[in-house]
Order: sequence, then structure tokens, then C-alpha cells
Amino acid sequence: MEFLVVIALAGYIFYLRNYADLRTPSEKEAAALADGIALYNSGEIQQALEYFDARIRLKPKSGIAYLYRGLCQKSMGNAEAALHDIRTGLSYDDQVYTLHLELGKIMMEQGKTENALAAFDRAVSISEEQSAAPYEWRARALSLLGRETEAQRDLQHEKVLRELLKANPSPRSAAKTPFFDKRLAINMGMIIMTSALLVYVIKNAESIHLPYLVAVVAAISIGFVEPYKGWLLAVMQCILMLAGYFLFTSPPEDGARQELENFSLYGAMVLTFAASFLGGFLKRAINMK
Repeated sequence: MEFLVVIALAGYIFYLRNYADLRTPSEKEAAALADGIALYNSGEIQQALEYFDARIRLKPKSGIAYLYRGLCQKSMGNAEAALHDIRTGLSYDDQVYTLHLELGKIMMEQGKTENALAAFDRAVSISEEQSAAPYEWRARALSLLGRETEAQRDLQHEKVLRELLKANPSPRSAAKTPFFDKRLAINMGMIIMTSALLVYVIKNAESIHLPYLVAVVAAISIGFVEPYKGWLLAVMQCILMLAGYFLFTSPPEDGARQELENFSLYGAMVLTFAASFLGGFLKRAINMK
């Protein structure tokens, strides 16, 4: 039993080092595309366009790559190509506020102010006070629509927020999404059920094989449904398994049975970390295609 506990601890440390990266997919994409973003920011638009063209061929579902290729197209005067890239980027990741912001700018240039306002509204919501630009552009749209009171309110907020961000630069990315969201809450509910199932199987199985099989299937499912936050669900499942086993079940009188249940319980915990890591790795590999 002690050996299994040591393995579980070592596995958990390895798991956190390799899996518990809390950055969102868009934050990771932006980091991976840093060279191209630097080319765009330095004004080397043609080289940046070629860079993002190549990256999109390698990873055709990268919202950030489409964002910057769209910006390159816009800088070169290709408005329709820019609009297509921005919309394509949003189809892959609608949680990047800059995509909504750039869509709104293009809509304004085309005279579609109502559509632009809707895009700016979305940008304000997603940016979560991490940029003043959405408020500035929403104010422009509101002003064009004759809604001066709302426009002035946004301009005032934009001014205050810009000063706050200047004094306290935020380390968070523009691609920030909430860590605790509805999807994670639903998956936590799933973990409660799988943990209860595992405790039941551990108490009733005649060997370690069935608990281990159930643990592997449940943990791989964790990795697939939450490829980036699965570490939290894995920790939660292990805690619930321990709590359920020791608080809501009675220890067997037979020593051999107790040993079997202990091996099943702690072995299932080790497998929870290992298999959830594998499930998350496979899911991320599928998403990269």
C-alpha cells in the first residue's frame, strides 16, 4: 500500500509539471506564434502574412493565426480577405476579444454600424476589463448611432480603465476565458457520479481488474472532456473516492479483503492521474490536426 501511495505522489508531481498548464488554448497559440506576431508589430507585413499562411496550413483551426493574417490583409488593403479571416478565426475560437473587436472595425468601415456595435458589445464582454480599446470603439459606434449619452459613458470608462491598466499592467492575455465556467461545473457533476461508481466497484469487485478498468475509462473521459483543466477533475475524483470509501463504507472484517480494496482504491487513484493525462494528450493532439 505504501508503495502505491509513493507512486501516486510521484505521478501527481509529474502530472502537474506536464499537464496542469492553466493557459487557455488561445494563450498557448499566441505564445507559439510569437515570431509572426513580432513581424506584424514591427511593420513587416508581407513577411508576417507569409508566416501566418504557413502556420494556417500546418494548423488550419488556429483562431489566433487567422486573426493576425486578417490584420495583415487589412494592412495591405485587402478588406474582404481580412473579413473572411476574422470570421474564420471566430468560427474556431469566439473567446478572443480581439477577433470581435477587429470584426467590429471592419463592419464600421463598411457602414454596418449596428453590426459593428454588436461585435464591440461582445468584445467588451470577453475582454473583462483587460483592454480599453473595446470601450473606445463601442463609443464610436454608439456616437454614430446618435446614442451620445451611452457613448460618453463608454468614453469615460475607457479613460479610467486606460489609466488603471497603465498603472497596473495586467499579465492576463487578451484571449482570457474564465477558469470556472459552465462546462467545468457540468463535468464536476460527472466526476461525482464516476467517483461514486468507482467506490461501489471497489467494494464489490472480486479482483483489482474491474476497478482498474473502470478507473482508466473514467480518467480517459476526464482528459477528453477537459483537456486543459482535467488535472482539477482528476484531483477532485481522487478526493471524492477517498472520502466516499472511508466515510460512507464500512471496512471489511477479512484482512485479505481489506488488502484487495486498498490496492483497488490506491491503484485507481494512480490510474486516474495517468489515464486523464493520456486522455488530455490525445484530445489536444486531435485538436491540433
